[in-house]
Amino acid sequence: MSESPERAPSQQLSEQQLVQEICSAPNALEAHRRFEKTAAALEKWQIIFAEESDAGSIKLLDQTLGSSGVATSVFRGKSLWLMDAPFVSQSGPIGFRGGSAMFLDSNAATYIRNIAYRDDLSPEALNWANLINQIGPRLQQLNPYLYLWESVRSWNDETVAECKRSVAAIHALSSSGSKLSAEWGRRFRSVFRESAENFATGLIAEFERNLEAGLFAALEDQLNLMEAVLIRTQIIELSSKKAKEHKLAQLVTYMHEELSTIMLRELIVCGDILLRSNRSRISKKLNSIQNQADPLALIRNCAWDMYIPRALDALTSVTPDQAPHVDFYVAEVLSFDGDVSDIINTTKLRAIAVHKPSKKNFPFFDSDVAEWLGNRLGPKRMGALSDYFLPEAFLDRARRRPAMSVRSILEVDRKKLIHLIQQKNG
Repeated sequence: MSESPERAPSQQLSEQQLVQEICSAPNALEAHRRFEKTAAALEKWQIIFAEESDAGSIKLLDQTLGSSGVATSVFRGKSLWLMDAPFVSQSGPIGFRGGSAMFLDSNAATYIRNIAYRDDLSPEALNWANLINQIGPRLQQLNPYLYLWESVRSWNDETVAECKRSVAAIHALSSSGSKLSAEWGRRFRSVFRESAENFATGLIAEFERNLEAGLFAALEDQLNLMEAVLIRTQIIELSSKKAKEHKLAQLVTYMHEELSTIMLRELIVCGDILLRSNRSRISKKLNSIQNQADPLALIRNCAWDMYIPRALDALTSVTPDQAPHVDFYVAEVLSFDGDVSDIINTTKLRAIAVHKPSKKNFPFFDSDVAEWLGNRLGPKRMGALSDYFLPEAFLDRARRRPAMSVRSILEVDRKKLIHLIQQKNG
């Protein structure tokens, strides 16, 4: 079970142990049976369980688009089962309403904007359009907010103007029922543009109000956490000549002792860097960090790539007050960033548990964190870390978390990393 950066109250531990048992089931049918036995104790929980087959009633999209693109969710397999107390206690069929959206990264948004606003389309631009068209009916479910959150990192007049055009193009494409093509672009410029830009102006004005009100502060905190893990990984890599397994153990200790959280998805990505297994493009990029012109900017960009799956996880905890006619929510992403594709594909989830009163989500990966580490560290090194995975350690981290400042750790480590790189290059 991967820990949320927010505090997990100790009184929820017994419920969380039940949830962990359900989400660790080998398949959805067994998970459903386990939930059914303990439904009375889990009235505050909802579990979305991913099934390898397409037997579940909620079908999943998982498409590869060209060499670096993907249209997918964070879940493994082909379908989902929804479990909560009212649902599993029904003896007959029960209806439920699902919500979903296809969130776009900045590359996908840019490709759609170019088709909408440019007359002189290159063959490459039309090829991107053809790849995007492969998502079929999902073209009617495009959502620009992930792209807007990404843009916040350099929010200025030029960014706002670009975002307005992108949002206008995305909105017009999603509402038109058409495929993305040169002909659609001509129709956009002659028919849709004015109304689409009016819509975009209103949406971005509301977005900026929320930004000024500090509603995206949690996003900054999450990005700092991702960056802190990446920077410490680089410090460990550059400052030590010890075995790569020792370096990975150092990273786990840092997460436990200093960040007060242990996160499997980030461990997998950073473990790939330290173990030099080159499973992802991001690890190849960061393995030569000392040769980069602006190492900290590169790491911040990589932190955003690592955050995207977390954002998709969090969207499963949409609640009725946010979407009153929806019982559950599944977010998908359309991305042409190879780093994002690699991270999602190597860290797929078997389940997400949502604690409905607090809106916290707990992702469960195909690999248990202790099992994943044990396979890479060996029994001796894993034995030294085993206490970190006991319930007492979980509660210890939760108690320490409110007093911990990721920003302070990050500021010190940024300076340390730059000093190390200067030494290596000096």
